[in-house]
Amino acid sequence: MIRLEIYQESAHFRIPTIGNPLLSYPLPPPSTVYGFLRAITNYESINFENTKLSIQGTYKGVSFEKERHNLFTRTEAKTNIIPIQRLHQCKWVIHIKSSKEYENKIINALKNTSRILSLGRREDLIIDFNVFTVEEEPLDNRALSTHFDAREQDKSATVSKALKSSEIGAMYTSKKVAQNTTRIYKTLSDGEDIENGSIFRMALDTVVDENKKIVGYKQISLIYLDVKNLLPSRFHTNKKHSKTYDGEYLIEWIRLER
Repeated sequence: MIRLEIYQESAHFRIPTIGNPLLSYPLPPPSTVYGFLRAITNYESINFENTKLSIQGTYKGVSFEKERHNLFTRTEAKTNIIPIQRLHQCKWVIHIKSSKEYENKIINALKNTSRILSLGRREDLIIDFNVFTVEEEPLDNRALSTHFDAREQDKSATVSKALKSSEIGAMYTSKKVAQNTTRIYKTLSDGEDIENGSIFRMALDTVVDENKKIVGYKQISLIYLDVKNLLPSRFHTNKKHSKTYDGEYLIEWIRLER
């Protein structure tokens, strides 16, 4: 299994059903991630049928900026100035589970690329990324408690050390940690409690014909949730969710609707 961490200074993942202003999904849609993986691997057949995704991340701000938008019809081309929503200081954490062959191709493509990478629009550049091979682990209550206690001890030691050097710096760090919010996509299940989440209907992946021409999109309903941070312990509740993590991040596999 692969963990891919991506940093973008800004990003926009257009919601196609909204025209003015142009709004963005809060996380990269699965179709965008699948398209990115195919592009870097010379258009290998990486798709929702052979590769699972878990998408989560954070961003620190949102802005609306006016941009030129070109609309082409059969008879004419129009230019409009439309407000567009942009996410800023984005860090995405994407888990990818596929065959060893595809996983190796993805890792090699990322580590040996000489191209300028972007996720979403061409102008939404990937400023930095890290790619790891990680192991999928079950998360039971005992493992959860041990993991939480260890992370809390590390956090306390870090804050104590910071207090000795700079009390102001420690207060600032603690405040930023408290405000850090993780966004996560979760597959909608029957009877799901969505009181604290939002439902998005979006493209899971493209559908192509025998000539690899896009003829449609495979749609999926996903719940978008805010959680306090990336620790599995913060997300662990009595609600249904994937009790799987990689030692650091909770993994919520996006599953095709039945």
